[in-house]
Parts: sequence; structure tokens; C-alpha cells
Amino acid sequence: MTIGRIPGTAMPPEWAASGAKLGLSVEVEFTDEACSYEMTKERLLMGDDDGRRGPSMLSVEPLNDPVFVSAKGQEVVKVLPGAYACQIQGLASGQYKLYFFLDFPEGAVRNDVQLPAERIYFLGSCWIGDEAVMDRAERRRDDILKSVHQIDQELEDVQQTSASGFLQKAAGFRQSAVLFERRGKLQSQLEDLEQRYPLDKGVIIKGPNDVIFAKEGVIAVKRFRGTLGTKEQYHWVGTFSFNEFFEDEEEDE
Repeated sequence: MTIGRIPGTAMPPEWAASGAKLGLSVEVEFTDEACSYEMTKERLLMGDDDGRRGPSMLSVEPLNDPVFVSAKGQEVVKVLPGAYACQIQGLASGQYKLYFFLDFPEGAVRNDVQLPAERIYFLGSCWIGDEAVMDRAERRRDDILKSVHQIDQELEDVQQTSASGFLQKAAGFRQSAVLFERRGKLQSQLEDLEQRYPLDKGVIIKGPNDVIFAKEGVIAVKRFRGTLGTKEQYHWVGTFSFNEFFEDEEEDE
């Protein structure tokens, strides 16, 4: 866990304004056991209005109390169990939203960075590993990259042939505009493909049971807004990363 100001956060301007960070190493176990009834009321884990979520909210258990060093010396951060759930995000790609939370009843403070003493939420992604699906996605990516490279070559040829002469330049401009439009569409397709499938090996990590996880996710706190103070908002307070999965399905985050 890395607590600190990140781009896009809605936290107050003074929160972690110095740029300082609070780093914590937490080991957790995503269990097959049901979480407590109180935890099942968390809307974030319930999924969308159409009910697209996992079959149940299960318990996530901390296996250690992390420590950090402050001006007071070494401090221990108390962590209590939470819950997790998965929500389908892309049926064809096997992509799921992975949401979970842990309770930090005492919080932690380092300089102007404060981990609030409350429930802390973790927002990530995972995929059900399917070799055939991944092979198709990789072939599609390779085809797109090949087409983009071909367009780049055509653009270079157009620039060379329209280097002189008004008519040549006018024709070259029209041809270049068409090529730029085609390349833009292909790049959009590539970005969409890379968001839906775990194609970048540098930002994913393999877990148990052929599940693939995004290495990094966002840490958030819940705040209430609206006239009646009932609208939930989640303000980013940092990032987390999965470092290793153990054979017994315990995890470091």
C-alpha cells in the first residue's frame, strides 16, 4: 500500500500536499468463507443496478499488522478483516472488477499523510485465464500493429512524393488526412483491446487457479455527498500493488 496524494483525488487540498507517502506491506488471504452480515451492506461490493456481481461477498483476512517508521520511531498499524467481491466487466474477455476492503480502526499518520481510522477500500481488476481467448486477443493486437505500421509507411511515401508542386501537395494532403483518420481508428481499437485484455505482461501478475490480476489498483475512502448526505463517493488516497501470491492463496499487497 502506498498512501499519498495521487492525480484525480477529491481529497482536501491540504491532505498530503507535501508529496510525502506512507508505505505499508500487508499480507491478506482471500478466503472462501462468507463475510459478516454487516459487511454485505457495502454498496460498492454489491455491483451495478443490474446485479452483475459475484455470487457472494466473501471474507478477506489480514495476516499481519504492518509497520512503518515515523518521527516517533517504528509504529504498528492495526488491520481488521474485511470482505471482497468480483463483478463481471467484460464477458468476452473474462474481465472482472475486484473490490475489497479492510478496516483500519486506528489509522496511521506520517507527516501530512493520514490514513483515516476507518474502512479502506481497494479497487482493482482481474481476469479468468483462458489460453484460447488470450491467443485471439494477441493475434488481433498484432494485426492492428501491423496495419498501423503499414499506414506509417504510406504516410512517409506520401510526404516524399508531395514534397514539391501545388497539385502534388494538395493531393498528398487529402491522402494524408485519410491515412491519419484510419490510423486514429486503429489506435483507438488497440487502446480498447489493451484495456479489456491483460496483454501487457509488465502490469499483470498471475495468481492461483489461472486468475490474472492487474498488479496495481486504487485505494479509496468513502464519503457522503448530496442534499441528504446519502450519495456515496470514493476519494482516492493512494495505490496498492500485488507483489506475490502464495500456493495457499495468501497474498502480499
